[in-house]
Amino acid sequence: MRQWMESHPRVVSVLLWLIAIVITGFYVLYENDPYDPLAGELALSDGEVVEYEFIRSRVLDEELAIGVDAPEGTTGYVEYWRVNSDDEPQVVDMEIQTVELESMGDTEEVELLAARLPGLSEMAGKYAYFVHLQYDGENYVIDDGAGEAIVSRYRGDMPMLTVVLPHVVTIMLSMLFGIRAALEALRPGGKPRWMMWAALITLLLGGFIFGPIMQKYAFGVYWAGIPLGWDLTDNKVTIELVLWLVAVFFNTGSRKDGPWARRTIVIAGLVTFIVYMIPHSLLGSGYDYTAGEALTE
Repeated sequence: MRQWMESHPRVVSVLLWLIAIVITGFYVLYENDPYDPLAGELALSDGEVVEYEFIRSRVLDEELAIGVDAPEGTTGYVEYWRVNSDDEPQVVDMEIQTVELESMGDTEEVELLAARLPGLSEMAGKYAYFVHLQYDGENYVIDDGAGEAIVSRYRGDMPMLTVVLPHVVTIMLSMLFGIRAALEALRPGGKPRWMMWAALITLLLGGFIFGPIMQKYAFGVYWAGIPLGWDLTDNKVTIELVLWLVAVFFNTGSRKDGPWARRTIVIAGLVTFIVYMIPHSLLGSGYDYTAGEALTE
């Protein structure tokens, strides 16, 4: 195998790029953010189905429309409260109304059984809610799929072309170059150093320039990780940065021919992969209504 790899360097290089692209593409397609829309179906007793898609990320002060596509005769209400507050749960009845659904930048107006919650003006303010339905004498509850309340978070408006898109592109390139560098470091005779530098540079751009700018627009702070807080997303990219800097250290000067040169690249690439498998915003910013201040978790 080693002999074949050494005698077919271009073929091996193409295969390793394909592997890195597939892994990165899989992440892009299946990455799970807890504030992505929550879509699903609820089976009713007579075989009818209720379809729903709840928005879980909303821009400040915008109403939160909570709607379901339910068979005729269905009634319901939404039980809701603000997260991290002393609020008693409130109830708003659902009625048939026109609701705007957004998907991939397109907006579609549909008739749904829906309720509207007033917008929140606090960055990272959150609503928690259950949807209660009644149909044919039976009661049903829609939750987050794990028996807990559904949570929707509010954020500031973010410029798509100048902030969000550059952040996403550079952070994905960092993952691609990081995985490819690790694969190259494992390859006999491989030359991973330029890929290591590419991973580091794109990480700095995506995680430490465009990322903080995007977070400032969304939640009012540039940085919520160590030493200022415990934001998981910020701390993940910090771990990545430290490991890639270690790799750079062992791949410069007289150390670049040492035993740890390739090992540190492999470790940094592996940890990069593991870090990106942790759902984005698994722990995230919130607003504490009892204290009147933002939270970083």
